[in-house]
This record gives sequence, structure tokens and C-alpha cells, in this order.
Amino acid sequence: MNRRAFVSMLGGATAALAQQRPYDILIRNGEVRDPGQKLRRRADVAIRNGRIAAVEDRIAPERALDVIDASGLYVVPGLVDLHTHCYHSATATGIEADPVAARSGVTTWVDAGTFGYSQMPGFRRFIVNPAQVRIYGFVYLYMNDRNPDDDAIRYIRSQMRATGETATRNRDIILGVKVQVGSNMSGRYSPEIFRIARELCDKYKLKMMAHISFAPPETDEVMPQMRPGDVVTHCYNTHTIGILDANKKVRASVREARSRGVHFDVGHGSGSFNFAIARQALEQGFPPDSISTDVYSSNINGPVYDLPTTMSKLLALGMSFDDVVEKCTAAPARVVDRLPGMGSITAGGPADLALLAIESGSFQLIDSQKNLLKTEKRIVSRLTICRGKRLVAPM
Repeated sequence: MNRRAFVSMLGGATAALAQQRPYDILIRNGEVRDPGQKLRRRADVAIRNGRIAAVEDRIAPERALDVIDASGLYVVPGLVDLHTHCYHSATATGIEADPVAARSGVTTWVDAGTFGYSQMPGFRRFIVNPAQVRIYGFVYLYMNDRNPDDDAIRYIRSQMRATGETATRNRDIILGVKVQVGSNMSGRYSPEIFRIARELCDKYKLKMMAHISFAPPETDEVMPQMRPGDVVTHCYNTHTIGILDANKKVRASVREARSRGVHFDVGHGSGSFNFAIARQALEQGFPPDSISTDVYSSNINGPVYDLPTTMSKLLALGMSFDDVVEKCTAAPARVVDRLPGMGSITAGGPADLALLAIESGSFQLIDSQKNLLKTEKRIVSRLTICRGKRLVAPM
């Protein structure tokens, strides 16, 4: 048989197989949970060409090339971590997204300001483009490389135009501007830097992600300046810019901000998540709008670990499994707002999925202040599928 005949025969066999087995992956026998759509059913999920091809009561396994038995597992939309650090540089503390994603179910990562406008080309080329997972970011308005002899505020203002224009030119992957509001991060310049960030975001119509830590400015000065769609991260911290007042009550300015459409994000991190603060807020009807990790190199081995661990902490504090999943899927996907169908399980939508389990046993969880919480349930990830492919950690 000559080469042309062989190639023709091979092509015919491949086409025949594609007709017999039209799906790349079939996930069978799992419980589909998509709280954003109030979807909760035992169903099979078929994937073809990076898209969800079907969600049906039963799909014959003979129709797929790769069959996954999800018995006893929850099939949920791929998790969206709204606050991570995955950019790498000489000074950055980012981690590589794909290996962590493979074990944690996180298919969408948002880098929360590990890079400034001048590092944008590197972020796209070396972080976003090679990744198996989806990566977006908030560009950082910062003063790390300022000459100590330069006027700090003049220096920050000199970065406004370049930061705004960079974010605007890269709207496909840039969500807005990250600013650190807190004297521990920006010293006595913190209130003025926050005002500059507000001016910048208003001018270029960008979302702001505001890291809140230590006054000044005060909480009641920050909240009125947050716009609908902006993100307040580290919402359950113990710091002086916090959501609770001196009487441990959720501040009126915080509730008013949420009523205007301001988004409150967990952003666990090394020092910004506290069990007691979270419990008090939850008891007062103030759950987070999204659950995120603020994971980076110095907290990935504790206290953060990964997003399922952070989800387990909110589960242990009384949130339902469906609520926890919604805060890691549909809710942060609305903030990202770049890919139709992100954060949901819909025929025709992106095939980004996580297979989760709830393990029973005796477990200890730890917050940022090293407080321990005992629990009998924890959430773990069994498999991550992104862009229609199994995500496997590199050896």
C-alpha cells in the first residue's frame, strides 16, 4: 500500500471513530452542582472540542474516547480564584498556576496586582499565554521602584497615564487596577494613593480591587469611594480597615457599599482571614461575595494551601456547600466577565470543570492568626478539567 492510500485509509478510520465516539470526554455518574443556575441533579456531562456538548441523565459510554467515573463526586463549574499571585519576577512572590490548579480544581486564576504596567508584556507572554488554565489580572498601581529622593505622590501620579492606558489596551486579560489601601503598605501616603487610584479608575472606566489593611484612611472613608463592580479584598481581616466596628457589628458604610454593588472578597492570604471575624459577619448576614485564596509562595504550604482548603473553612463556619461553590464559580465569574459561560455548566459553554468530594473525618483548619478550627468535613478536588482537557501536574 502506498503512502497516499495509507493516509486516506487512516483518515477514513478516524472519521468513522469520530462518528461512533463524538465526545472527547464523558463524565458519568456524578452529581452536577451549579448553584449559579440552581442546578442540582445526577447527570452525565459530555465534552467535545473544549466545550460542554451535553448534560443528560445518561449518555452511553461508548460515545466517548475518555470516560471518567464520577460516582460519589460533585461535578461543579471550574473554580474561579479571584485573588492569586502567579506572576514571577526577581521581587514577586508568585507561584506557577498549572501544578496547583491540577490538584485544586481552579481553572481560572486572577493575579491581584503582582505586576505593574511595565511588566504587562511579560505577564501576557510568559504567564498567560503558556498556561493551561485561564489567567487574568489586576495591574498594580505601586511605588516599589521609586527613588527615595523622589516625591512619592508626584511619582505615583506620573504612573497614572501609563497604568490606565496599559489596562485599556489589554482589556482581554486585565480586569482593572489593584491598590493597597493601608499604612502598612503605603505608609503616610496611603490616603493620597487611594485617591489617585480612584481618579485613575474613574477616568479609564476600570474596576478597582482595594486591598484593605491598616488605617489611615479609615473604613468609613474608603467605602463611600468604592463604585459598583469594584472589589474589596481581605474582607474578613483583623485590621483597622475592616468591615466590623468596635462593637463587632458590620459597619453601615460596608452594608451601603454592598447595596451599591461593591463586591466583598475573602482574599485569605498570610494575614487577612480570621475565623472569629468571619463567623461574626456570617451571623449578621454578611457572607462574602467571593471566596479566594491570595495564594503566593510563602503561604501555599500554610495557612492557605489552596482554594478547596479555603472553601472548607467557610463550610466549617456554617455556609452550605452550594453557597461555598457559588462563591467560587458564578459570583467571581461575574467580576471577571470576559468569557461567556464561565462559572457555569451549560451546553455550548466552556468545558472548565472540577470534580470535588466532601471527605469525612477529623480535620484541623487554621486561619491567618494560627487559630485552629476542628471540623468533620472538608472539600477536596479529585480532578480538574480546563478547556476540555484533563489538567495533569508536571512530573
